[in-house]
Amino acid sequence: MSGTDILREVEESMRAEKAAKFWRQNSKTLIFLAVALIAGTAAQSAWISYKDNQSGIATSRFINALQSSKPLPELEKLSAEKKDSGSTLAGLGGGSMAISQKDWEKAIRFYEDVISNKSAPSTFKELAAIQLVALKLDHVPDSTSGDLLKLLAPVIAEKGSAWGSRALFMSALVKAGKDSDWTGAQTDLKKVLETPNLSPSFEEHVKFIKEVYRVREGQQGVKK
Repeated sequence: MSGTDILREVEESMRAEKAAKFWRQNSKTLIFLAVALIAGTAAQSAWISYKDNQSGIATSRFINALQSSKPLPELEKLSAEKKDSGSTLAGLGGGSMAISQKDWEKAIRFYEDVISNKSAPSTFKELAAIQLVALKLDHVPDSTSGDLLKLLAPVIAEKGSAWGSRALFMSALVKAGKDSDWTGAQTDLKKVLETPNLSPSFEEHVKFIKEVYRVREGQQGVKK
């Protein structure tokens, strides 16, 4: 189901029964779209930050790894060094490449490298944290809400973070998906909608998820 199809379905799914059914059938797709929205701006933000702050030598190492005959192993080696901008970019690039190959465990390791890289700019670490939570939420069943929310907490707490609204959105997915905390999830989404200059597609997506959670909260109250 494409993003356009989902948004069209949103308009027809606001009644409680239809919204609940839609969520059951498409929850994984919605989470995937959330990750895609986050990843969609990652390359541009990373490139701008890189151009402003990073050295040519470190960049050359990253580009050489990327252009090698076996880029993923080379990116792994560079990412594991965790010592400069080249290893940071290798972590982000390798994570994206591993995701494209559906190698979730390897992608997780790449993003963990970025987070633990003391030389990595905070904006890169924040992006890596969001990507890591998205991966663990969808592919590590025994991950706990406490562990995932702990990863997001510094991003949410950082005023003016470029990734704050995405971290809040991911926090809502964690609270709903792991704890069925529909109220907490809606609170996070309300804060997202209060963020200035949201992209129209992201804003519509957040509004729909918030409505689904409102319905689920109502159903939970009826069952009690």
